[in-house]
Amino acid sequence: MDRWSGRVAVVTGASSGIGEAIAEQLVECGMIVVALARREDRLKQLEQKLKGKKGRLHPLKTDITKMEDIQAALEWIDDKLGAIHVLINNAGIFINKKFQECEMEEILKLFTVNVLSLGKLTKEVISSMERHKIELGHIFNISSIAGKISHPFPQSLYYFASKRAVDAISEGLRMEIAVAKSKIKVSNVSPGLVMTELIENAGFEHLTSETPRLYPKDVAEGVVFALSTPPHMVVTELTLQPLGESIYSFARH
Repeated sequence: MDRWSGRVAVVTGASSGIGEAIAEQLVECGMIVVALARREDRLKQLEQKLKGKKGRLHPLKTDITKMEDIQAALEWIDDKLGAIHVLINNAGIFINKKFQECEMEEILKLFTVNVLSLGKLTKEVISSMERHKIELGHIFNISSIAGKISHPFPQSLYYFASKRAVDAISEGLRMEIAVAKSKIKVSNVSPGLVMTELIENAGFEHLTSETPRLYPKDVAEGVVFALSTPPHMVVTELTLQPLGESIYSFARH
């Protein structure tokens, strides 16, 4: 990780869960992390927690569904910190409802956060990398094991669809970058069940203490592993599951 020390990383959804854990790990590795999220109070708490670490964290209140917020954040980074070397697209939401019960507004919000905003931010960051002539950049899309399962669980159909879309974006973008002879890496990270606020608030009352699960730090360590690979190597897909997890581990029966 030495080559990333002092480099700038942007992490979305950094106020809790996986995003918070990734931001913390990268700061501990010496990176300058710009943490994006809507909950400014949580970001400031994280900033205080990480003071004195090898790197540093800059909290930026940002709603990634708003293009003006994305532009403002990127302009601030460009002006204050310079080039972005790493982007972690982590922000995501979940709908735990039957197909017939989902309202169009909820569906649009899900795809806006999980897919469209990811695409918008990635597009702008790649443009920034190219403008700054960054060759060894790295983009991470935090997807889910849900994007790999051929039969979506009841009450999770739209979430599964959004994660399949993320997988497709990762693979397609990687191919476009390869054709362009760019050295920007694209890694897709697909965790199994991770105990985060997203899961705790999704209404999975049937989960027990015996249900296999990961924790946010596990995913963060996976990201650090992928970042640590040599320049000529890329981790294209990183699937992380708790030991003993099956496709039915957290499905309703």
